[in-house]
Amino acid sequence: MKPISIVLILLSALFHALWNYFSKASRSPQLFFFWIGIFTMGVAIVAFAIRVPIIPRTVWIYMIASGLVHLVYWFSLSRAYMSGEISYVYPIARSAPGFLPIFAFFFLGEKLSAQGWVGIFCIMFSIYLLQQRGSGVTFKKLFQYMRQPDSIWAFSTLGTVISYSIIDKKGMSEFHAHSTQPHAWAAVTYYLVEGIIALVLYTTYIASCFPRREIAEVGRSEWKTIIVSGSLAMISYTLILYVLMTEMLSYTAALRQCSVIFAVLLGGYALKESYTKLRLAAAFVMVVGMLLISTAG
Repeated sequence: MKPISIVLILLSALFHALWNYFSKASRSPQLFFFWIGIFTMGVAIVAFAIRVPIIPRTVWIYMIASGLVHLVYWFSLSRAYMSGEISYVYPIARSAPGFLPIFAFFFLGEKLSAQGWVGIFCIMFSIYLLQQRGSGVTFKKLFQYMRQPDSIWAFSTLGTVISYSIIDKKGMSEFHAHSTQPHAWAAVTYYLVEGIIALVLYTTYIASCFPRREIAEVGRSEWKTIIVSGSLAMISYTLILYVLMTEMLSYTAALRQCSVIFAVLLGGYALKESYTKLRLAAAFVMVVGMLLISTAG
């Protein structure tokens, strides 16, 4: 992996943890996500007015699929933040590298060495650590915890991360193969279009479940944080899409998950969440696993 790719991935990780922190801190994570989508729509209108996007026909199917999966991602993650702490939800939702190599093997033809599989074990173990409460967890209690709303929505979010990572890798590879546009503009175009698709559907859900006064109040009272979060989210994922044009999915996704340490620190010390030391230890174990995967031959 090229040094510039590593720098871009780590920046993406930091930005991703920050906008998730702001989402969790919001009075209504679901409405906060809605307004981030509106911000993304506004950016798309301005960007596409300045430069009309030229999207290869073969890329559209991936954009549409990614938009649909991101709709479920927004819904699952916002529900997870409503019922659980970010220092618990975020590491589970971002543990995709423990599962991506398996799916990448079947769908993308990628392979991992024995070191990579050790890394996967570390990630699985870190998820087990995250379930610990005080004196420890028996397997019976473990399954009880995993049936709680925060766990269900966290693992649902994990499923969407695995899905859109594979879809976006294929989509950006197609973009790279069939377009002469600058790589950065292709990544921005892909992000904005799939975001618009998800937003149109998510707006229908929000409008049917929340009164307009509540929707407007969140936008009015949190507009500064929404703009910052929307910008961080866009930059974070655009950087990853750019890197995915030339780097392997398994390695890219693994290194990006260093964001779990940032998220646990923000949750534990900024939001005063519980079990901070234990969850930080689990996050470090997870990152070790991710680094083993990202450096595997």
